Order: sequence, then C-alpha cells, then structure tokens
Amino acid sequence: MTVTRSATDLLSAALHVRAAARRAARGTGGADTVLTALSAVIDYDHASLSRWDPLRRRHVTLAGSYPADATHYVENRLHDDPAFTVIQRSSDTTRWWHDVPSPVRQASTGFHEVLQPLGVEDGVAQCLFAADGRYVGILNVSTTRARCDQPAARAVMTLLGECLAAVTDPLLGPRSSGGPGGPGDAVGSSCAVLVPEDENAAPVVVSGEPLPGLTEARSPLAALLRRTAARRGAPATVLVPYRRRTLELHLTRQDAGTVVVCRTVARPSALSPRELEVLAELTQGRTNREIADRLFLSPRTVATHIEHILAKLDVPNRAAAAGRAVAWGLEPAS
Repeated sequence: MTVTRSATDLLSAALHVRAAARRAARGTGGADTVLTALSAVIDYDHASLSRWDPLRRRHVTLAGSYPADATHYVENRLHDDPAFTVIQRSSDTTRWWHDVPSPVRQASTGFHEVLQPLGVEDGVAQCLFAADGRYVGILNVSTTRARCDQPAARAVMTLLGECLAAVTDPLLGPRSSGGPGGPGDAVGSSCAVLVPEDENAAPVVVSGEPLPGLTEARSPLAALLRRTAARRGAPATVLVPYRRRTLELHLTRQDAGTVVVCRTVARPSALSPRELEVLAELTQGRTNREIADRLFLSPRTVATHIEHILAKLDVPNRAAAAGRAVAWGLEPAS
C-alpha cells in the first residue's frame, strides 16, 4: 500500500534528511543514516547513495540496501546506461522512472537486468552535482508500488540535491583553522586533484586550475604529495614552500589514491620565501650543513636565515621553531 504523507510531514522529514546529510558530510555520521531519514520522504524498498570516482571511472556505494548484483551494476555499469546519460545531462537531474521516455527505458540494461527482476514499479534516480558543476554521485531509490511521487515529494527531493551532493563530494572535508593557512590569509584560488598511488600515473584534475607540475606523474610536487600521504596518512593538511609560493595542501584518502585540495596562502609570520624553506628543513632535524647542501646555500647564509626565523617567530631556539612549523604542518618541498 502506498503511504501518503502531508506536505508538513514531508517537510519535517526533509529537515531530518538534511541534518543527517550534514553530519555525514562532516564525518560525524554515516551515509546509512541519510537513507534511513530518506525513508520518511519516500517509502522505498531499496535505496543507495553512491559516490562517483573519477580516477577509476566507477561509482562507489556509500550506503545501500539493493541486492549484491544490483549494487555491482550501479558501481560498474550504471555510468554507461542510456537512461543514466539522459538523467545526467538533463536540466532536471531528479527523475522518477515513469517520467523517463519509454524508448530510453527499453534501451536501459539496468531496467531490464536489475529493476524488473526486483519487481520495481517506480523510483527516483537523482544525479548529484557540486556547486562548481562537478558530477559527484547518484541517489537511487526503488519501490514495488506504482507512483511514489506525490507532488510534495517531488519538490522535496529536488531541494535535497545540494545536501546529498555534499555527502558524496570527495573534495569536501575539514580545513585547517587558526594556522597560517586560515581563510583570512588566502591569496589564491584552490584546485583539487586525485593522486593515484602508482607513481607512474599522473594526478587527475577534478576542480580548478592546477599549479604547474601538479598533474605530472613524476613531478617533485606529485612525489611530495605521495610521500606526505604515506607518512602522515589522511586526512591531513600540510604547508609547503613551492616556487616562491606557499601552498596549503589538504589530503583526503580515497579508494584509488588521495584527493588533494591545494590553495596558495600567505607566508606565516612575515617569513621570506627562503626563510620558510629553511624552516621546513628544520622540521626534519637537519643540520645547517645539510640544509645548505639541499638548498644550494652556504652554511653561514643558513645560520643567518635561522637567526631571522627565531626573531620573527619569537622563539628561543631552532627546536622551538621546528615545533611551531610542525604545528602548522610545514613540509619541505622535496
């Protein structure tokens, strides 16, 4: 029997979905709680929330109740389905199955191989997009009852698209705060790339305009990202002096590699580019001679830079300066 809900009930249910989505996006709740809350909006039999992995070009299920074969189809074949293409490219990215043109349904392998065997009569497929236009995932909901799309439910599902996209977007995550790369110090726009574990594979741009060398498979910057991810794990935020710029790199682990959000920030404590490079070397416990060899300087010049660093940071010794830099997440560029 189809459950009919009042507009007031649906709005209240939608607020619960949004709250669950916000918790999931912050990492304080699971995607499964989002689907549980969604059941009060649509009385479904099966549902799944999946993230799009642009590196492996497949979907990854974050939560779902479909049988294993249906989940496998969503993850590995859905993106090639004609019905998916129609929905993804449509101005209306929320589609109920009975709204999909009959020729498209007939051409859909998912409809014939997955939905029909489950006895599905209706449902919704909602493509999810980030604010910058990236496709980040899909919500699939199926019912064995006809016409689950009462008008208020259609409106609510459209409004929920933004918060559901936040759950699936791999680029959303905690940012550093209170350190040298805080929002007030930003001096450049951000970009994001997916860095594969394979050192011979080039990073893939997913948002923004990447810095020179960031998308070269064996570039120093790509190597730095891999080393940092391996040494620190993720999530992590590091500060890197790079070609007279100061980069804040936020790393988040994904199935096939590491998502890196990169932005240019102001140098902390009025340090010069070279002083920041020397300070980054101090975080590794290197001597003046070792720093001089790595930066192609004389030991005397390194000692002068360290004197200036101690004065600007108002700390008594190099160990204290290194401790301050470690708290910032400062790393050498190579």
